[in-house]
Amino acid sequence: MAVSSRPRAALLIVLVVAVAAAAFAAGAQAKRIVRCNGQKVLCDQPFNEIVLAGAHNAMSTDSLGWVLPNQSIAIPDQLHFGIRALLIDTYYGRLRDNGMVENTDRSDPEARTYLCHVYCQLGASRLAPMLRQIRRFLRNRPNNVLLIDNEDYISPTDFARAMRRSGLLDFVYRGPTDVWPTARQMIRSRQQIVMLADNDAGSYDWYHRTYQGILQETPYTFPNPDLLTKPANWKASCGPNRGDVTGSMFLMNHWSPPTAPAKPDLEASARVNARSVIVGRAKECDAVRGRLPSIIAADQVTAGDLLGAVRDLNGIAAAKPGP
Repeated sequence: MAVSSRPRAALLIVLVVAVAAAAFAAGAQAKRIVRCNGQKVLCDQPFNEIVLAGAHNAMSTDSLGWVLPNQSIAIPDQLHFGIRALLIDTYYGRLRDNGMVENTDRSDPEARTYLCHVYCQLGASRLAPMLRQIRRFLRNRPNNVLLIDNEDYISPTDFARAMRRSGLLDFVYRGPTDVWPTARQMIRSRQQIVMLADNDAGSYDWYHRTYQGILQETPYTFPNPDLLTKPANWKASCGPNRGDVTGSMFLMNHWSPPTAPAKPDLEASARVNARSVIVGRAKECDAVRGRLPSIIAADQVTAGDLLGAVRDLNGIAAAKPGP
């Protein structure tokens, strides 16, 4: 009895249609990448030549009731506002009967991983749920590239576990860090977030030591805001600090005072975060260090015009001739 070729032909048609649909979807996705991080000029810029608006101690927020908050709004709102680099701290904590979280170490059977700043009693947020909110942002706004710099006081194994639980691991960048891909390439490959660890990155291919060839920075202790706002002080403020001058990315630390006040002083922060101040200081740092900053990290990111300054700097960076 002869075997009909119809089922085989039907299967072939289904496969052809599926391949065509996948190709169409990929093409449609490529066409949709018109703006990266909100700007057309950034899509074909290497990641380390894009200027990212950054939140210093991004987890420490007045909206969540933290003591001495560096920010007014929480990380999800920061991302929607336009922040693309998050400077965070991770610690072990244990929840006490009174609802307060206190510092502990990994050997404590009740230890959990938290976002804290030095003392978890001043404020604490569970790590994995916050990472999950970052994942949600990237799923809903995929044409963005981000960076997380973790001042880590938890093991890389426990941080990786939180990344897996949150689902954010699906979006991490796994490529080289000496030659960076463009924003468009990162978005197309769904590797939109660069992960850095200040202390211990373990052996994960997506987790990198911050100051070992990736990031160089400015000083970060400016007791008087005039040290940042007055042009006469800009040159001194741009000198090398951690990472010396060898990193492929450049962090401009831009906050004063070093310890945040008990209640955010948005007027004072607006003066530090003024567009002309940030752009002027970044240009001076370019003259001193031979490159524009990759990250502008600020306190109270909603005060002043950090985002406007970053747009201006990205326009300057995009106009620079390539190497």
